[in-house]
Amino acid sequence: MVEEQEKVDFNTTDDTGSIGNSLKQSSIQYVSMNNKNFQVKNQRPGTNLELRSQQAFEEICRQQHAQLSKKRQATLFCRYRHNNHPYLIFRPVKEEKVLDEPAVFLFHDVVSDSDIEKLKALAVPRLQRALIRNAATNAITPTNDRISKSAWLRDEDSPVVARLSQLISALTNLTMETAEEIQIANYGIGGYYSPHVDFYHKLERPAYFGKVGKYIIDLGELSRFCCYSGNRIATWMTYMSDVEWGGATVFPLFGGYITPKKGSTLFWYNLHASGEVDYRTLHAACPVLIGNKWVANKWIHEYGQEFRRRCSLDPMA
Repeated sequence: MVEEQEKVDFNTTDDTGSIGNSLKQSSIQYVSMNNKNFQVKNQRPGTNLELRSQQAFEEICRQQHAQLSKKRQATLFCRYRHNNHPYLIFRPVKEEKVLDEPAVFLFHDVVSDSDIEKLKALAVPRLQRALIRNAATNAITPTNDRISKSAWLRDEDSPVVARLSQLISALTNLTMETAEEIQIANYGIGGYYSPHVDFYHKLERPAYFGKVGKYIIDLGELSRFCCYSGNRIATWMTYMSDVEWGGATVFPLFGGYITPKKGSTLFWYNLHASGEVDYRTLHAACPVLIGNKWVANKWIHEYGQEFRRRCSLDPMA
């Protein structure tokens, strides 16, 4: 598919007919959306919220830019961040607030190209198609909501993995004791992730089972999981590649659009300071149209953060 795609010149200044001819010559099916008989056959989500988020997701991915008013843009800023941490004092990180609601931050140039290549080399032999647990049957199955491959890396696997965990702790001021292993995810052509949240709903079995910090989580022991690590308080997502076209991270209900930049990282809290889940963090990954997308995810859990992120009595704080 990539080889065929490279044969097509999408920079032509002619009308859509020239693109159609190029696609036909390359034996790629082409359907004009201007045709009155054209019908979108995408299966739509069931609930109103799912439908609204899916429509917003598709719209912002097509427009390829953030949808923020000037008033909201005025609240964004850039600064250097070091948290008075010895690891960062002499090399503060460039921090950019890229979304006001929910608060989402982009840390620029925090992972080197050499470390990225080492992480990829560790992950490639372990990559597997993304799976989910079927709530009705309890079976692990592939999903059409997420088209990607992923692998899990432990700190013990390599010094580069441990070094990344140390950086995450220094920048977020959160402990990694109850955090999940680092997930390396690869999205090829057409790879995407539909709108979702990272936190677990009440009485929901987590999608991740395995080693969480120093605790081993068994498939049937949700109580132990909740007891030892709690919910996902925050998400760290490092871009391990640039993407030529597509692949943006979007917060569709609030107009957030972040283009992947190799070596930079997105960070946000999934829970309010009160511990209540924050549905504003619903996010998605736009389809990769040209190129290849690599990310490194680290989900940080709430237990152990009591004195690092102070609680609030305000449910929405």
